[in-house]
Amino acid sequence: MKRTSRLARLGLVLALGTLFVAAQGCAYVKHRVEDALDVVDIGVSISTKPCLAVYGCAVGVGSGGYGDVEGYVVGVGGGKVGVIPFYENCWGFVIAGHEIHAWGDYNKQDPETLHQQWVGVVGLGLFPFVEARPSYYPTCTHYLHLGYVGFVGNLRYTEMIDLVLGFTTFDLNDDDGKPMARWPWKPDWSGWFRMPPMWEEGESEEYLDEEYQ
Repeated sequence: MKRTSRLARLGLVLALGTLFVAAQGCAYVKHRVEDALDVVDIGVSISTKPCLAVYGCAVGVGSGGYGDVEGYVVGVGGGKVGVIPFYENCWGFVIAGHEIHAWGDYNKQDPETLHQQWVGVVGLGLFPFVEARPSYYPTCTHYLHLGYVGFVGNLRYTEMIDLVLGFTTFDLNDDDGKPMARWPWKPDWSGWFRMPPMWEEGESEEYLDEEYQ
């Protein structure tokens, strides 16, 4: 009897979970996959011209080295999978440093397409106010690139928290369906618990247009 009761409760929980996901539609699943891809950058870096990077940063607190590479990463990077265009410019000297990370369709002259922040002890005091986005602060950053090939390995801790909270529909980094993340204290942050639409904005109209053409 007890076993039957436990199975019934388990079935009820699974049914409610299924209904919860179904009610939120395809956008919910898509955003959780995107959140999972945001957690880490890892792969082989390739450049078409000689570049140099020997740089590391420990959770945004201490950094050391230098890196300036523009090319491609074969792997996972910037929330994407495959062969991804990327750019990094980083330097650090223990207590102070600065990082720029960019992926995909970026413009080095447009700050809105760049992840950039001060790191080290100096960065700890500045990050709530200057430049920093949650996607790369705090992060364990590793860039090693000699000539035309190298390695990228970044662990993005705020994105890990965002992934876990995302299952409740709380979007800490306010990046669901958006190209760039932002901190909760920034203007226009909108990451409170919310039910996403069945489609991303504009997708339903495109679908209907295709159906009735």
